[in-house]
Amino acid sequence: WRKAQDFSRRSIDLAARSDAREVAARYAADAALRAAVLGKRNQAKSAVTQSLALERNHVSMARVALALAICGEAPQAEILADELGKRYPKNTLINQLWLPIIKAALELQRDNPAQAVQLLEAARRYESAAEFWPQYLRGLAYLSLKSGNDARAEFHGILEHRGEAALSVLYPLARLGLARAIALTGDTQKSRAEYHSF
Repeated sequence: WRKAQDFSRRSIDLAARSDAREVAARYAADAALRAAVLGKRNQAKSAVTQSLALERNHVSMARVALALAICGEAPQAEILADELGKRYPKNTLINQLWLPIIKAALELQRDNPAQAVQLLEAARRYESAAEFWPQYLRGLAYLSLKSGNDARAEFHGILEHRGEAALSVLYPLARLGLARAIALTGDTQKSRAEYHSF
């Protein structure tokens, strides 16, 4: 984690100094997402602030809003989601992919997993462009619903398509989710094997 943070800081600084503010904002937004999904709320919020200070574009704003939603910062996430919808009303990926993902993450925080699954259905058509976030959140929702086979399918799908987002933090987390999903189905031996792989 410390090495990843250091590399992230250096890449953001290098991009910012090279007058590539859009790239720097994206790197900071990605750092916010990594921190959020790993439960590092303070680091996530710091990276959110940094990203938004660098540049407010549709790529970085979507990731920052998702990071805030994962951290349970609903008011801020909703404000950014509203801004995204207003600034980019004709952007298909924002409106059909990222806004449903952000809203689904908020519903998971509100302990409404069935609503999260329903919201993510709208994103299914475009989800290959979202670096596994819809599948991961859908998997978490199915875990909450105690639907082991459905969760298993979502996490397994991430692990089977690693090349689509080779550096994603979601791979090890998908392995953990798969172990938990298999445990829900009652296959203790296979679940232990997945925990061991994790």
